[in-house]
Amino acid sequence: MSSVNNALTLKQILLGISDSLNEAQNHLRNVKPYDEFGRPNTLYTLPYLDFNLQVEAEFEKETSTETQQSDALSPVSYPYESYPKKGYARAIAFKPVVNTTTDTKETNKVTSTISGRFVAVVPNEGLPQLIINAIPKKTGTHVYTINVEVINAAGEQISDALVEFNYNKQKTDLLNSNATLNHTTSFLNASEIRTDVNGKAAVQVKVDAVDFANGHILILEVNVGNVITKISIQK
Repeated sequence: MSSVNNALTLKQILLGISDSLNEAQNHLRNVKPYDEFGRPNTLYTLPYLDFNLQVEAEFEKETSTETQQSDALSPVSYPYESYPKKGYARAIAFKPVVNTTTDTKETNKVTSTISGRFVAVVPNEGLPQLIINAIPKKTGTHVYTINVEVINAAGEQISDALVEFNYNKQKTDLLNSNATLNHTTSFLNASEIRTDVNGKAAVQVKVDAVDFANGHILILEVNVGNVITKISIQK
């Protein structure tokens, strides 16, 4: 068994465990807080899950050896008439050397034990969830200013947060499946900027003139870490 197959198999096992763990946690999370009589139900959560896996890897090595054998005990006699050199009543001719190939296979097995733990992690490191408000505003010919405000679920403004802007070509193609686009939409000043003390930032984007004139939908993404919001620009 090759190392690639081992890695894929182990990956499938770990992903299967994590998927089952997520399904179990979602089921526990969806339990009603009260029963039909108004009494509070006991709610559970899965803080962690320990696991032990026994993995057996098998390695095979094939070798091929070639030997030469001469069968001297099996002479072949020719009559006088058929022997190529005349003058001999009978002659003895021996069989030629025979090449023999022998294949051997060596198998080794290695058994390993893999231990680990799946740990539940609070989203956003326990802090209130981030919220990105992004509004495009036309400020010139084929130029839009994207005004962004970053706050959290508690309403606090997040300063010095790194905001990234990207033009999503793949999503744009999906929304305009029957059209051929130029995809020259680009950001003028910067595609990354940090929010000010009020949690705000702004960048300018120049949309493709032909794509915009043809009424195509252009998709932009704004993200802070793993929090993403999408906006669309259309004529």
